[in-house]
Amino acid sequence: MKLSQLRNLIVVADAGTVRQAARTLNLSQSSVTKSIQQLEEGLGVELLHRGAQGVVPTEAGRALIARARLVEAELRHARNDIDNVLGAGVGEIRISASPTVATGLVPRTVLAFKRARPRVSFLIQEGVYPDVLSAVRVGDIDFAICLVPERPRDDTLHFEDLLSDRLTPAVRVNHPLISARKLTLADLVGYDWVIYRRSRTGWDVFEQTFVTNGYDPPRATIECTSFACTLALVESSDAITLVPSHLFAESWRPRSIVPVLLDSGMPPWQVMAISRAPHELSPVCLAFRTSSSAWPDN
Repeated sequence: MKLSQLRNLIVVADAGTVRQAARTLNLSQSSVTKSIQQLEEGLGVELLHRGAQGVVPTEAGRALIARARLVEAELRHARNDIDNVLGAGVGEIRISASPTVATGLVPRTVLAFKRARPRVSFLIQEGVYPDVLSAVRVGDIDFAICLVPERPRDDTLHFEDLLSDRLTPAVRVNHPLISARKLTLADLVGYDWVIYRRSRTGWDVFEQTFVTNGYDPPRATIECTSFACTLALVESSDAITLVPSHLFAESWRPRSIVPVLLDSGMPPWQVMAISRAPHELSPVCLAFRTSSSAWPDN
């Protein structure tokens, strides 16, 4: 069993086809196929189901891939450790950020850290709570910086509060509601709503917003898994969406939507940095977590 074979197996499983995996790995299809076949022969078990639409891992394949991801993450941390010995401030940090956090907090945080440690590299992707937790546990992601509706009960991970926030309804800049005063949530029930939802949490929070204020949730809704599409739908209609208030406090903010100020109580959110336990992090990740210049003042 070779590390290159495990890496190829992970990429094939993620890509769903050998052809796409070969492109990602910059290898020929035949070499990737041969690598997987040799791995299967060595283990005496089929790791992938092959079909006309691509490949999917078998039960044995899923078990090996889970272990392989842990091995890959530990090797990456080992490389970071060695880089740190050879030269302070060298290594890689992988971050997953929820879309609204990715527009302001994360870029500001990363750039502040890069100014102090210019040789550190970052890989940043979008993800939402709680979907990102499994990737943090196995080391695919070093930090998930997410909006969290309530403090998680999970002793296997480390949670750090970054800032407190509340949701606010948001509409296009020339929406009829902008000129109204003393609005309550009841005034918004009759409108169409766009719900940004990458996980069940998105719907739960939308529903909770109305139920806790004594109203049935609006029935006229569009559910959208793309935050950019959510904003576009709101910008082009009289529909309303819910976004964190901090989105409008950032130096970068949406120019075509504005918050609707209400007298009604709105659900609280917490922006958190989620990681494995500190002793499991590489030195460069620990430096990022503890850097006073990286995180905003709470």
